[in-house]
Amino acid sequence: MAGAILGWPVVNSAVRAAEPDAADKRIVQTVQRMASFDYAKANGKTKEAIGRYLEATAGSAEYFQLVEKFRVTGERDRLVALAVGQAGTPVAGQAVKLLFDLGEGGAVVEAMKKAGEGDAAKLVETVAGVGSPEATDAALAVLGDAAASLAVRQSVVAGLGKHPEGQRRLLGKAKEGSLDVALREAVAAVLATSTDEAVRSAAESVIPMQAASPLPAVAELAKRSGDAGKGQTVYMTYCFTCHQVNGVGVDFGPALSEIGGKLAKEAMYEAILNPSAGISFGYEGWEVKMKDGTTWVGMVASETDGELVLKVPGGVLQKCAKGEVVSRTKLKASLMTPNLHTVIPEADLVDLVEYLMTLKKKP
Repeated sequence: MAGAILGWPVVNSAVRAAEPDAADKRIVQTVQRMASFDYAKANGKTKEAIGRYLEATAGSAEYFQLVEKFRVTGERDRLVALAVGQAGTPVAGQAVKLLFDLGEGGAVVEAMKKAGEGDAAKLVETVAGVGSPEATDAALAVLGDAAASLAVRQSVVAGLGKHPEGQRRLLGKAKEGSLDVALREAVAAVLATSTDEAVRSAAESVIPMQAASPLPAVAELAKRSGDAGKGQTVYMTYCFTCHQVNGVGVDFGPALSEIGGKLAKEAMYEAILNPSAGISFGYEGWEVKMKDGTTWVGMVASETDGELVLKVPGGVLQKCAKGEVVSRTKLKASLMTPNLHTVIPEADLVDLVEYLMTLKKKP
């Protein structure tokens, strides 16, 4: 490995030293077809071949599938390196989720403790955004740590605000009065923009936001000119965690690379302010409740007779065994954040639309 991050080996999944060895690939393909294959009981040479293949494919969808399928706990260090080195991306989220699934959540907690200020904020937001009960508990421990900086604890709030369980836990903290005063505004903002109407309604009485000034009519906003440069900064603050522009951002909602050539300015404002008015095909949201009490909200990424895979906010894939699903309900509302105008200042909204209007198909 070329270096180290917080004592863990560096893994850069975007740059491969070489393609997987052909012989190793054949071995991996063979054992994948064997219903009775048990990685723990495999011989040394087979494990070595699988290990080399995992190293060559680290960070890819195939890598995560293999580690999960074979329960390769020996990949702990590489998974932690992915979580730390790519914090804030779906790759990091998938690594964190898998570490907790493998019973290696302690390594994630240790990495959060070792991280420097900037890295810690990104990492704890990733952990908080995964949505599993264990990851949520780990994030809440940071939220209640008086020694953690305000910026890091605000990142916990941002991560928990991405999924139903996190929102409910934050609402519970607000109800019991255990929230740090310095975090109340951040919590109020994420709850006010929840896709769950029940959460928004409860938050209004428990931890209301300061009333936002009413926006002018969309027709009036559309007449205004903003600063596209500033708008790009607004986009990177509020939008890139769910959308991509020319490959930059998280692949969750529709890509926006050519959105300026598809929508008129008034329609752009409508799409931002009233996202449920027009939900793009393939981006419909579903709420899935599991027997263990967990609730997942996301879009259907794939489905088989026995398994439903959701893409949840943050771009992480969540597998749901159909035998464990209690209910599956199609959401009437869009998964895009509602009430965005309550957290984005009017001037920033105008700048954001100005930037989005510049995103057009290249000649």
